[in-house]
Amino acid sequence: MRKLYKTLIAAAAVPLTAAITAVGASPAEASQYSVNPCVEDGPTKKDDKLAEKLNGKLNADMAGQFDGYRVTCADAVIDAVQDRGLGKHAATIAIATTIVETHLQNINIEVDHDSLGLFQQRAHWGSDSARLDPEQATDAFLDEMMRVYPGESWKDPLMGNVSQGVQRSAYPDRYQPMTGDAAAIVNELW
Repeated sequence: MRKLYKTLIAAAAVPLTAAITAVGASPAEASQYSVNPCVEDGPTKKDDKLAEKLNGKLNADMAGQFDGYRVTCADAVIDAVQDRGLGKHAATIAIATTIVETHLQNINIEVDHDSLGLFQQRAHWGSDSARLDPEQATDAFLDEMMRVYPGESWKDPLMGNVSQGVQRSAYPDRYQPMTGDAAAIVNELW
């Protein structure tokens, strides 16, 4: 597994507008956030090639928007799911959630109140550094998923409903449409 960055990278943030801070900003708008890397040694040329391949398979928000950076972020989430011994179904739920929340970016500035990271987790999810660490953020997401859906009951509902059960978004209908792209990403990177 790739080593995860543990320190924040200072980056110039683009001024935020109401359109960008609103949940559901377009990928082009969302890409203007200040972000942390998801892995220490990426993106690589291999990541860029995987992104090109995936762009031909994606149909929703990420269609034509996938790049090597997002591959590294997806890889980090999938690695954390695999480290917990969970399968592709759990990874697909997690990736669908990050597509909706950040278009697979590790956002390092507080957006929508105090939200940070790939999952746009609020302060009660953990420290800033924990929410910006893809492995810890994914673990926190999975812990909550298993608390809300005990005994693997998270495998039964629609994936988008599981994402909503964990995230408690004001926009519950946004997760399910991203599960097809999430499955394509997971299947390619697993």
